[in-house]
Amino acid sequence: MSLRARIHSPQDVAAGLLFVAIGIATVVAALDYPMGTVRRFGPGYFPVLLGVLLALLGAAVAIKGIAVRIEDAEPIGPWALRPLILIAAAVIAFALLVRPLGLTVATVALVVISSLAGGRFSLKRVIALSVALVALSAAIFIFTLGLPFNLWPALWN
Repeated sequence: MSLRARIHSPQDVAAGLLFVAIGIATVVAALDYPMGTVRRFGPGYFPVLLGVLLALLGAAVAIKGIAVRIEDAEPIGPWALRPLILIAAAVIAFALLVRPLGLTVATVALVVISSLAGGRFSLKRVIALSVALVALSAAIFIFTLGLPFNLWPALWN
């Protein structure tokens, strides 16, 4: 009898292991913050909790990929570098632009750059998504939570 494990869904195993790695990295990074108590959370409590939950979810997905036979499971294909690079660039652009140019410009840049990652670019969709995300972000982060974001470049305020 062979004890060799057969991977039934390489995509699930890879995704699960990626979740586990991100979860562990989150827990390790958050351990520098005070945990607090269950009644009074410290700044490290929630990230540690989310990291543990993400690692457990990833382990479950990876185990499912090994244990459960999936009829139409496909092997992991080549990496799609263009979307990977453009989505990362969109997040970096947002992070670099939000302070000097405000939430509006940074969000529009995020939407435009990330929209280029897909196969079909629609200017109408980009404009609609940009307007909706700026309005929602402003409503949540600036007006509801009172976070100190500028809506427009500092020169215009």
